[in-house]
Amino acid sequence: MKLSRYVLGVIASSFLAFCHVSQAQTQEPLIHVQGSGATSITPNAYTVTLVMEAHGENVAPLNQILSAEMRSVISFLLKQDIKQSNIQSMQVRLNPRYTNTPQGRQQDGFTLSREIVVTDTDIENYDRVLDGVLKRGVDRIQQFNFVSAGENNAYQTALIAAVADAKARATLLAKELGVEVGEVVAISESGGNMPVPVMRADAFAKESVTSLPGQKTVEARINVSFRIIQ
Repeated sequence: MKLSRYVLGVIASSFLAFCHVSQAQTQEPLIHVQGSGATSITPNAYTVTLVMEAHGENVAPLNQILSAEMRSVISFLLKQDIKQSNIQSMQVRLNPRYTNTPQGRQQDGFTLSREIVVTDTDIENYDRVLDGVLKRGVDRIQQFNFVSAGENNAYQTALIAAVADAKARATLLAKELGVEVGEVVAISESGGNMPVPVMRADAFAKESVTSLPGQKTVEARINVSFRIIQ
C-alpha cells in the first residue's frame, strides 16, 4: 500500500512538472516597453479661496452678518466679469470659541466662517480682485493657485505622444533583434504628472516676486506589450 502511494506521488509530480514545462515552451514571445510623452502648458487662470469669519454668542446674528458680507463680495466679483459658475460659496463652518481665564479654558461664543472659491480667467486681474474683496469683509486669502483651463486636453496630447513613443521603442528593439512587432497584447497607464504652479497669496505682497506664472510640463506614461513575429 505504501509503495502504491509512493508511485502515485511520483507520477503526479512528474505530470505537474511536465505541464509546467509545456506551458513555458508554448508561452508566446512578447516585447514590453514603456512610452512617455510630454507637452507644455501656460497657466491662463487662477483660483483663490476667500474666508470670512464672525465671532459672537449667537449663531443667527453671525449668519446675518456673513450673509450680508457675502452678498457684497459676490456682487463685486460678478462686476469683475467673473462668471457665476466660477464662484462657489457653499462652505460653512461653525466652531466653539474658547478663551483662557483664571478659572481655566472656557467657551466664549462661536466662530462662524464661510468660504468662497473663485476661479478667474483674467489672470492680470488678480490684484484688483483681492483688494476689492478685502475691503468687503473677507478676512483671509488662502490657496492661491495659477491653473490652466486646458489641463485635461494637455494630458490627452501627452498620452497620444506616449503611445507613439511606445511604438517607436518597440520597433527599434525588434529591428535590432531581427524580428517584427506584432499586435498589442496589453496596454496600461503607469501614471502621469500634471503639475500646477502654486504661489502663496502673501508672496504677491513682496515687490521682488514676479507674478508671471511661466510654463509647466504635463507628462504621461504607458506600459505596452506587443507580440513578436519571428
